Amino acid sequence: MNSPIISINNLSKNYDQLAVLSELDWDIEQGDIIALLGKNGAGKSTLLEAIMNLREFDSGELTLWGTPWKTLPQSKREKIGFVAQDTVGFEWMRVNDFLNYLGGFFPTWDQNYSDNLRDRWGLDPKKKVADLSGGQAQILHVIQALSIKPELLILDEPVAHLDPNMRRQFLSELIELTCEINSTVIFSSHIVSDLERVANKVALLIDGSIDYYYEVDQLKASIAHLKISADHPIEKNDYFSEAINWRKHANGATATITRPMIKSLDSYIKNAPLPVEVTRLSLEDWYLEVSNENA
Repeated sequence: MNSPIISINNLSKNYDQLAVLSELDWDIEQGDIIALLGKNGAGKSTLLEAIMNLREFDSGELTLWGTPWKTLPQSKREKIGFVAQDTVGFEWMRVNDFLNYLGGFFPTWDQNYSDNLRDRWGLDPKKKVADLSGGQAQILHVIQALSIKPELLILDEPVAHLDPNMRRQFLSELIELTCEINSTVIFSSHIVSDLERVANKVALLIDGSIDYYYEVDQLKASIAHLKISADHPIEKNDYFSEAINWRKHANGATATITRPMIKSLDSYIKNAPLPVEVTRLSLEDWYLEVSNENA
């Protein structure tokens, strides 16, 4: 088995007395597209900036390709693409100048690919960066990051200002690129339905740690809302120990399965001590259920 492309051990970061990241452990494998979820203020941007060496952390270890940032060779740094949540800077440049200037720092820069994306996504090459809308500015930075054909791509809320059509185009391009060059992608967004279209893994940042980290297909095979029927309110018992958000009702109870189970969901329901109705959950529904558990 190959070593993780990113390995994080006991990473902690405090702002004043507030622990944003707390002894966080996380390994990321080559070729994964990871949806990073978490509430506002959960520390997603802090974590991604720490990976990019843009944010110092208080303790712990973080390596890329088995190497800390301080000793990471330039040849590896040139294989990392990053789109920040706030895309600012270079406002005096024109679109083409911006792309060509930043592209010049990366040996893998694909000029034809950049020009093609720029034209397909409707950016005027002569327009100044300062005159772009919020969505256009995001797209500009996305084009720059994709066009270096990165081995590792970090995206922090890159589609927040894009309309649904442009988001779909971007996601399609992201899938094609990762298939072409086996890029590793960490993609933070509040638009969970977008992440569900492209991610093969999902990570949830809660209370400073990655509490959930699963294959999307494995997770979706289990997650469901349960309605347990009886002629009286039901207390949670050992059989339903894996369920969360347990709520008693006059005719039974409701609950949610939020983690992959060893047995199949069909087998779990078939062998339940009481009749159970199941409603499958989308990734967005699952995220809301887990967030409510930890509210």
